[in-house]
Amino acid sequence: MNLEGLTLKLVTDTLSRELLNSKIYKVFMPNPHALLLLVRRTRDTNALLADMNGGSPALYIPEQLPENPETPPTFCMLLRKHLEEGRITRITQSGLDRIITLEIDMLGASSKIITKKLIFELTGKNSNIILTQDDIIIDSLKHVGAAQSSYRAIQPGKPYVAPPPQSGLNLLTASPTDIVQAANAVPAASFLKAFIGATTGIGKATAQELLQAADIVPQEVRLDNASCTALADVIAKLQSRLNAVEQEQPVYALISRTNQVKTILTLPPQLLEQGMHAREFANINSAINFAMSIKPIQLPQHEQLQKLVTSEIAKHKKKLAALEQDLAHAENAEEQRMLADTIMANIYQLHKGQTQAELINIYDGESVPVQLSPILSPTENAQAYYKRYNKYKRAQSEVALQITATEEMLQYLASLDSSLLTATSKSEIEEIRQEMIAADLIKVVGKKKKSALQKSQPLHIRLSEDTDLYIGKNNRQNDYVTFSIGGPRDLWFHTKDIPGSHIILKTTLPEAHEEDIALAVELAAYFSKAREGSSVPVDCVQRRYVKKPSGSKPGFVIFTNQKTYYATPDAQKLEKYLK
Repeated sequence: MNLEGLTLKLVTDTLSRELLNSKIYKVFMPNPHALLLLVRRTRDTNALLADMNGGSPALYIPEQLPENPETPPTFCMLLRKHLEEGRITRITQSGLDRIITLEIDMLGASSKIITKKLIFELTGKNSNIILTQDDIIIDSLKHVGAAQSSYRAIQPGKPYVAPPPQSGLNLLTASPTDIVQAANAVPAASFLKAFIGATTGIGKATAQELLQAADIVPQEVRLDNASCTALADVIAKLQSRLNAVEQEQPVYALISRTNQVKTILTLPPQLLEQGMHAREFANINSAINFAMSIKPIQLPQHEQLQKLVTSEIAKHKKKLAALEQDLAHAENAEEQRMLADTIMANIYQLHKGQTQAELINIYDGESVPVQLSPILSPTENAQAYYKRYNKYKRAQSEVALQITATEEMLQYLASLDSSLLTATSKSEIEEIRQEMIAADLIKVVGKKKKSALQKSQPLHIRLSEDTDLYIGKNNRQNDYVTFSIGGPRDLWFHTKDIPGSHIILKTTLPEAHEEDIALAVELAAYFSKAREGSSVPVDCVQRRYVKKPSGSKPGFVIFTNQKTYYATPDAQKLEKYLK
């Protein structure tokens, strides 16, 4: 999870509301990379948890306290000595950088107030927790020597030096007009890159959403006056909302297909990458708690297969464009024959060495320019045009066949991409891999070994004693669901002209309930590449009207007599069925 500085501003506001003037009464380290502060407020107790593990650091108020080891680490013992019974008097963020500082007042000798700072640097893999007094480092979670960083050393007794500050205008405090003008003046390949470079606190995700809200294409290089005004208005609205410190702000977690929160946005997402879905939370703390609680789906080969499918799709799209260009050239075949016949009819007017001639078209009597090769005789020039005519005529049929095959391959690759979108287990991923090997998309050196993984099963949802739903999650499962599980009069569902799962609705009732059909339609939309869309078209037909052409690829079917429904998938509503 990568949190932008803009999102961490909401974290700072939340911690200020909840923890200011609280007294630290206990310090724990649940693991070597996490710090837990238990605090006492006037009315109750609370906690602050900093998790610096891996590349996804987080600072939040935990809804459930983690277990603590019996023997605390050395850094934990040092923090207990310096922080327990201290009062949190100030919580600040360094501009919109990913650095949050707690100022903690302690009662020293002669009743003198001593202020110590607990600095949380939430900077990805270099994240750290540093305790300082009078800008001198007392100790830190991670030590950094001169050999690791020439910019600064993080060692006890050394002066504290903050990470290099971001250059650019603060998105929340600078004038919106100044921000847009500064971005418009930055030399960059696109305005999106210029916008990110001219500001602090935002990354690509938020920048894209702001441009989308202002109806600006990210690839634009320079904005006109109307676009500048529209973007400034969008920034002004964001500033007005996020600068209201007293109010909790809704946020939106972007969740990947492997069940990981990639980032948390402060405005409703309109642009989602393939496989992503968004979930709204009432406040930033709830969103971070959710992000830290969910378990990612471990699919070792998933990313590799996804990259391969994406690469193959790009390659075949390029091939299709080239074939269509060849076909456009081949459509000039008749023109080549007309020129050849015209040369033969006017051959007495031509001589070797000519590069062009104006001849009378024997078919319509109009003058036509003819290009000639000076090294060929008039008869040889005519033969060259006849040869080109025959080549183009052959190409028309050959290229048309290649275009059909390429379009079918793109359709098949899209189905693999859709299968990867919904795959959630190692066995499902392995089945997709084996299918790609069979389709020669993956080359296996030596003897092919069959996977030892157990064959995956389609999703089965028991709706009632009379009714069941079966959902295929890859092409092999789709064939199994449709032709092995599905009976002739069972209802079959699939998104219209969109890659997705095959779904069978089985019931012993005379007719399926309308609410069961509606659920099957919504599930078909959800288990497709249109998962994030609205009013997704879904075809429904009795399974007896679904056929599989001989020799067709896995998952490919044809069908007739369909009825089309429309549904907008609601992930939260469907979650109770998918469990």
